[in-house]
Amino acid sequence: MQFSYTCTLLTRNSIALMFVSKKSNVTVQRTLTTSFGCSSISLLDADTFVISTTNHPRPVRTITVQGREGDIQHRLLPDKSYNLYESACAYIPSTRTLVFTDKCQHTVYMCDIPSGEGHVINNDEIQRPTGAHAGPADTIYVCSGDNNSVVQFSADGEVLMSHKVDMLYPSAISLSNNGIYLAVANGQANNFKIKLFTVIS
Repeated sequence: MQFSYTCTLLTRNSIALMFVSKKSNVTVQRTLTTSFGCSSISLLDADTFVISTTNHPRPVRTITVQGREGDIQHRLLPDKSYNLYESACAYIPSTRTLVFTDKCQHTVYMCDIPSGEGHVINNDEIQRPTGAHAGPADTIYVCSGDNNSVVQFSADGEVLMSHKVDMLYPSAISLSNNGIYLAVANGQANNFKIKLFTVIS
């Protein structure tokens, strides 16, 4: 059985593992209680998730589907705690790269986990970055909140594309399993939107 996943929006300290059928029926399979607040979640491997934390000294942690918590350490990860919506993470399995966004510092960290190396990205394309998601061909998508755009990076941190999304403050992003559709949601109060884009290869 394949799990879909989400951070529960009730307590901020739990994760609901959900199964989504081909007919889009959603069933909660399991709820995990965490010792830390959850801001965003990404699949690390078949049974482990990587999570950007809130109000915790380690900005990124892991948890398995059985509820075992762990840490991810990398020299580029900031040594500070974040409030809700101030950071997000995503993982690129093919390159074993952790992507971490710092909204207040307008910075994206791309951390190569096996080597300990990586890239710190600060440029005009990235203003208040929030949600991130692995893209096709080892790339990464990041929402640039103040630019109202989605930016695509290569694995070595090069900007490949910046696309306006016609909504204020895009903050969450996800790619369909078949790699064809990109869903983007914004964080504007009283004018929430979700838009679906076709990925052109």
